[in-house]
Amino acid sequence: MKLLAALLLAAAPAARAADSCVSCHAALDERNAAVIGSFARDIHREKGLSCAACHGGDPTKEDMAEAMDPAKGFAGKPEPAQMSQFCGKCHSDPKYMRRYNPSLPTDQAAKYATSNHGLRLKAGDTDVATCASCHPAHSIRPPKDPTSSVYVKNVPDTCARCHADSKKMAAHKLPATVVAEYKDSVHGKALLGRGDTAAPACNTCHGNHGAAPPGVAGIGQVCGMCHVNNMEFFKNSPMSKPWAKAGFHACATCHTAHAVQKPTSALLAGDAALCARCHASSSKPRAVAAALKAELDTGESSYRAAEAAIAQAEEKGMDMADARDALDGARTSMYQARTAVHTFSPEAVAKVAGEGKAASGKALQAAQDAVKDFRDRRVGLGLSTFVIAFLAGALYLKVRDLESGE
Repeated sequence: MKLLAALLLAAAPAARAADSCVSCHAALDERNAAVIGSFARDIHREKGLSCAACHGGDPTKEDMAEAMDPAKGFAGKPEPAQMSQFCGKCHSDPKYMRRYNPSLPTDQAAKYATSNHGLRLKAGDTDVATCASCHPAHSIRPPKDPTSSVYVKNVPDTCARCHADSKKMAAHKLPATVVAEYKDSVHGKALLGRGDTAAPACNTCHGNHGAAPPGVAGIGQVCGMCHVNNMEFFKNSPMSKPWAKAGFHACATCHTAHAVQKPTSALLAGDAALCARCHASSSKPRAVAAALKAELDTGESSYRAAEAAIAQAEEKGMDMADARDALDGARTSMYQARTAVHTFSPEAVAKVAGEGKAASGKALQAAQDAVKDFRDRRVGLGLSTFVIAFLAGALYLKVRDLESGE
């Protein structure tokens, strides 16, 4: 590691090679040499900032006392309670930040102060996340860099450093299962499994520097950042006001907060359904739920039947491009019907699902017609083959008779 640090120093510009912080710490021990090696790839170093930019002191002095003179601004390693102000010296100064990255927000420290982490820190709890908890000191990379601790696909594991630590979470009376639940959710599988970087990570819902649980009043708005129609339908539904009055967490009451699974119609009806948690089997809401489920199920059945028929026709070599287009329209309508469930109106769902069933019916008919056409062609080919064979045989016999008569 010391050799690596020395090589990095040799490759650096002369001004940086004269930095006594680097030359001294690279020679101290393996841990310090590793810090120097990491810092060589840090975004701050790439922008031309030295150790002294954060820690102060005079890096031109070889004498330790002179280099680390408090009179020259030497601050050393900040305590957790000092971290946001420490980083905020630069990151809260718009004029200074414009020299390096004009697009970078300068309100991170202010937002952090309003976060659960910041508030607990202010109350004296030093066992909370600070800047360096998420942005490892001396190896910080931009958020769009796949090696960054805050790159979207790395965010869950960064949060897990604390939020999956059962001992640490127990001390704060928080569950240590949220990251595991997220990774097994539809969101986690999309981001981490399929690599869909548009899928939400922890900070999408909780925020970055102002991280906080959304709360009862805000959770619908948070989910609505992506699920816009679901939120609007629910807000205007007959369920909205009763839920607010009961203190239910909007979306999370049915879908949970972190362990969100792909919803199916089974959530609506039956003794194990979500609706059964609150509504008796003989109640009107349960009848509404059953009607909603029936619309979704019949729409799904129509779609599956058309899909199977199209596949059968394609196996026979028939061109089903138009039928596929109709089927795509049916699938879109069925997605919209699932979204319309949040109106809690069987009529609204039936209208959209009906469009999907009509499109599925059109696709099914096209597939059935194609299969019939294929069969008709085979019959025609068989008859044609028979007639041709018969005529060929008759011609053969006629020729033979003529030849024998000679």
